Amino acid sequence: IKNMIGNFFERLGEVLSTVWGWILCLIMVVVDYVTGYGMMVNIAVMAVVMDGAWGIASSLKQGNFALSELARDTLAKLAVYGCAVLSFIGIDRLLGVGGGLTTGVICACIVLVELWSASASMLICFPRMPFLQLLKKALVGEIARKLNIEPGEVENTLQMMCDDGKKH
Repeated sequence: IKNMIGNFFERLGEVLSTVWGWILCLIMVVVDYVTGYGMMVNIAVMAVVMDGAWGIASSLKQGNFALSELARDTLAKLAVYGCAVLSFIGIDRLLGVGGGLTTGVICACIVLVELWSASASMLICFPRMPFLQLLKKALVGEIARKLNIEPGEVENTLQMMCDDGKKH
């Protein structure tokens, strides 16, 4: 048994002597840490990706294409949200909350924020969609930011987008 333990630590030393070995070890530690919280993490990541996809569609609709900026923003969101989710998983574990109450709340907030942003992009892409029309007044600020215009100009800009869509 002493020989087996010695071989184990020798192999572990070989693995951890490379950058890729350390990266793999870190990934395994994180995966083990989030075990049991996978669905919450996956839903939050999917919300960020969904917002990114609608952001690309919105940029294309405007005749722009800012993929590198979008990629930076998406990676920044994933990093910030990831730190928050990992912290709340730690809080759940410290409190002994098995169902992930605080992690569920923070993931729900992340999804709502991303849905809000994606809804503005959806409205830019489909300004006549009735469901999105219900949200238009609430999304004026977000749409103005995405279109780089003043909030007072949002209605006219969306109307022009609708009229352009009718011509095609």
